[in-house]
Amino acid sequence: MGLQERLRIKTPKALQQRQLQSQRSTRAKRITRGISTHRTIPSTKTLYLDKLLTISQPYVNELVDPLRTLVLMSSTGTTEIQQIIAAALASKTFAHCNRVEQKLCAVITVERDMRFLPYTLEALFSQTVLPQSIIVADCSGDTLQGQQLTFDVTALGEGTLTAYPQTVPISIEIVPVGQARSFGDAVTKALRNSSTNPATTSLWLLHDDSRPADAQCLEHLLDAYSNTPTAAILGAKQLDWEGTHLHSVGAYASHHDVRSLVVDGEPDQEQYDTRSDVYAVSLAGALIPAHTLPTSRGINSWFSTYFEAEDFCRRLCVAGKRVVVVPQARIAHRRARFEGVRTKDGRPLTTLDATDPSLQVLHAHQKYVFSDLRVWMWPFAWIALLIASIFLGIRALFRKRPLRAGCRLLLPWLALINISGASAARFRIRQQTRVSSSALQNVTADRSQIRQWKSRRRAFEDQRNDTTLNPLVVRHLHKRALIRWSLALVAALIAFGVVAGLFWNEFRVGWSGGSLYSNTLLPTGASFSQLMQAATTPWVFGVGTGVPAPPTPWLFVLALFSLFTGGNVPMALSLMFFAAAPIMVLSFWALAGVATRSDLVRTLISLAWFGLALAFGLFSSANLPMLTVFMFLPAAFAFTFKAVGMYRTEQPVNPRTSVQCAAISALLFMLPVAAEPQLLLALVVIFVAFLIFVRRARMMLALIPFPAVFLLAPTLVNSVRYASIGMWRQLFGSVIVPSAADTGHSSAPSAPFIVMRAFGLTHLDPHMSVRSTDFAALLAVAAFLVLAIIAFIALLRPSLIRPSRIVWTVVLCGLLLSLASSSVVVGLDTSGQISGSVLPGMALVALGLLTAVALMAGASTAQFSQFAKPRAHHSASAVATKSVISVLIAASLAACGLLGFRTAYSNGIGYTTGGLPVIAQDYLSDNPDRRVLALSAHSMTSVEYAVMHTSRGDLVDASAAWRVREAFSHEPTNEDDHIADLSARLLAMADDDALTDLSNMGFGGIYVVVDGSQTSSKQASEQLLANLTSTGSARNIVNSEQGSYFRIISGEATGPQVDTAWQRHAESSPWRIAWLWCLGIITALYLVVSIPRRRVNMEGNES
Repeated sequence: MGLQERLRIKTPKALQQRQLQSQRSTRAKRITRGISTHRTIPSTKTLYLDKLLTISQPYVNELVDPLRTLVLMSSTGTTEIQQIIAAALASKTFAHCNRVEQKLCAVITVERDMRFLPYTLEALFSQTVLPQSIIVADCSGDTLQGQQLTFDVTALGEGTLTAYPQTVPISIEIVPVGQARSFGDAVTKALRNSSTNPATTSLWLLHDDSRPADAQCLEHLLDAYSNTPTAAILGAKQLDWEGTHLHSVGAYASHHDVRSLVVDGEPDQEQYDTRSDVYAVSLAGALIPAHTLPTSRGINSWFSTYFEAEDFCRRLCVAGKRVVVVPQARIAHRRARFEGVRTKDGRPLTTLDATDPSLQVLHAHQKYVFSDLRVWMWPFAWIALLIASIFLGIRALFRKRPLRAGCRLLLPWLALINISGASAARFRIRQQTRVSSSALQNVTADRSQIRQWKSRRRAFEDQRNDTTLNPLVVRHLHKRALIRWSLALVAALIAFGVVAGLFWNEFRVGWSGGSLYSNTLLPTGASFSQLMQAATTPWVFGVGTGVPAPPTPWLFVLALFSLFTGGNVPMALSLMFFAAAPIMVLSFWALAGVATRSDLVRTLISLAWFGLALAFGLFSSANLPMLTVFMFLPAAFAFTFKAVGMYRTEQPVNPRTSVQCAAISALLFMLPVAAEPQLLLALVVIFVAFLIFVRRARMMLALIPFPAVFLLAPTLVNSVRYASIGMWRQLFGSVIVPSAADTGHSSAPSAPFIVMRAFGLTHLDPHMSVRSTDFAALLAVAAFLVLAIIAFIALLRPSLIRPSRIVWTVVLCGLLLSLASSSVVVGLDTSGQISGSVLPGMALVALGLLTAVALMAGASTAQFSQFAKPRAHHSASAVATKSVISVLIAASLAACGLLGFRTAYSNGIGYTTGGLPVIAQDYLSDNPDRRVLALSAHSMTSVEYAVMHTSRGDLVDASAAWRVREAFSHEPTNEDDHIADLSARLLAMADDDALTDLSNMGFGGIYVVVDGSQTSSKQASEQLLANLTSTGSARNIVNSEQGSYFRIISGEATGPQVDTAWQRHAESSPWRIAWLWCLGIITALYLVVSIPRRRVNMEGNES
């Protein structure tokens, strides 16, 4: 049987009743074939017995079977819409239908998301009054050609059934609609392509996600229209999808805007059912009488779905027509696109993947406001909008809504683009205006009404957002918080006490004005202004008379700590060194809390993280960049997990996503990435894994690395621009001076060798006796491997599959990063080319392994109960697992602590108060363009030099980019060679020409360092001092045990100064200025979002 023949099956008259009854079962099978779910057609005699009481029994028997005399649609239609319509018709008896309204057409718009269409059709077919025709506007693109389907309904009538009911045909027309800009545009195009004439037919408009909430919805609308025939449009009460809470009951005009005066989400208690005339109603479920659309020039789709109803009703009101809301007509509206569960092109989304339509909603609202203003007011309104956008954007950031803040800042510029559309909309309004604004006072909300509405809305939001906990829960959470923080502080104090005890001499004198140093960490005597200049200028001041190179990012971290010391940069080094231990313990305490709530495991594992820092030699070598990584990297990952809601909480608090945690995570990632730029390479891969494994808040995740990338922008741009000459290698360097003893030479090692190198076992010889230091390192390596085995077991547990995969991605990325770094040349020393450090990658490996071990410990806390229960015992396996993990963590902590104690002073850590004499420091501080040349003679044929612009050979002048250039001889060395030649000449003889050349280069003084530890060095220093004294161009100013300072006599009044033309050019570069402005703005925005908001509930009581 063909499709059209199957769609129209007419029931014969009463004389053919016997034949119809015999075919009933066969036809029922044909109807439901291909339908996954169907309902048994109820007996009309049972449902409508009250309407059949006055009918004789023969009439009743005759009506039971022939009542459903409609055209049945097959569920095997060619499109999904046809299948949905067929399924809806097959499940209906239409025994409830009182009448079919002539010259009434229901228009339903359908998009690719058809999840709600079956419910809307079912509610439509359940109406006591049915429209004569139904138009389905298919915007999904599935329907290529219009189709018209027909079915018959036998209406019972509204009164007593005294005669045999007549069948009435109802047509369903599926109309393809292409490129609809809005709901109104889809309706207009559907009517244009259909056989319905809107000039003679009333329209009932429905979204596919707006269903009548009861069977009398259309009946109430028609009754209201019969009572108010002058109404140009009749709207319905808008409810949520369940039909219990309000969205709106019409809207009122309010100073170039509309206000519903209904609190969105409040329960429907019929408190607004007395409303009648309003300023605007929603088009969803609206009844538009005939001639309304043609006489009002239709619906303006320029306002989009969000505000086209308001514009349409506004034009009706100013034309003197009535807009009426019928509160008894109830529409359950899902608002799929408004609530983010439907994309802009109509595709479905889940609640977890819901998008924020703030930009579209605010943009449509702005269109409405500007079109309501006179054209001459637009420039003043735009200026006010620009100022207000800044204020409202900042307010949105404080409310943790960064997307809405960005939308607010974008709105003024969108207004400029929309001038032509606003002009056309304004022209259409002026053409239809027939009444003044004073005639619309009854549909205008005054200030007191708006003030009361805002007060009720705030009260409702506070009540809905706040979680009220009973005193028992509050007491439980408060007790747990006290225990957690007490243990965390105790662990932090233990770590601080260990570091202060091991390095007591440095702690005792570290605040007296000197500088911390080691074999690989240069001291500093820079001021805060010099530090900021070095951190923000692509110029290295301490190489020759200055060379262009990207600034060292870690200097921003040093500047941050300098703020806590009042701008004292040398003291900031001591503060960073001794504060590292407690900070890293608290940092990993936060990360361990993501995986487990066991206080014992969190305490031990955070101390184990500190123990690894000792074992890696970070404290013995004063490796401040790696200490920065250990301080802030765990906390950054902890807040990342909290941002996406993947963390354990105290019962009965539930995890939730947090944009504030995402902002804090982004700021924290800036610090370790600035210390070790190579971490950025691994973090990019790790965040891609996060996007794969995490099901929600993916856009928020994608924005977390953004500030760190922008902080490294000069380094990244330089690496990409000069990648052909190997400048990408600077990413694997840091402010630490590379040495073969610490990082080794470039090679292609294996993973075991990487682990051995991290614990300082690169020179272990199996044929020699094992030293105590090597024995402690072997114990630490063994403990590390045991933790790796436990972490691998976590990967096999089904309950930990997602978090364990994420942390093992961190482990693998860290291992690959260590392998890559050990193969990359980052500098030179006397022994040859030096490779990058394996410690940043090993920090990621250790972080991932310890987190996986914490995951194995599980929740480890008893579930909270408000009622007294017998003491519950944990399962034996859970207690055993927790005990074994605790013992193994404690053993690894002991092994790492033993290694750290053995190697505490193996890398030359110390504290120096030396430097240039005070008079030389005053000379340099008077003019930043002055330089002093420091010389140190090691033998009669060897002399070292350093260019001084501060009191010490400075840490702020360290540059990984310069070291890479020097290692591969990519930088011209004429100036350096010339300074080296002049220094050698001064060692060999009393050379006035050499001093003159130094003065011409900008050097105003020479400081000779006296080293009396070796006889050859002492003799060479005496020879150098004698040569300088015997020249006529140098005058001895200061003599001390540490050295002698000579002032070079110059004929210039201001003294010698270096040529700073290229330096000034670098400082005034527009790229530098743009980078600093963007970096400052981005950091400020993230800071605003990260500022905590005060909460009265207990959900934020997590650490």
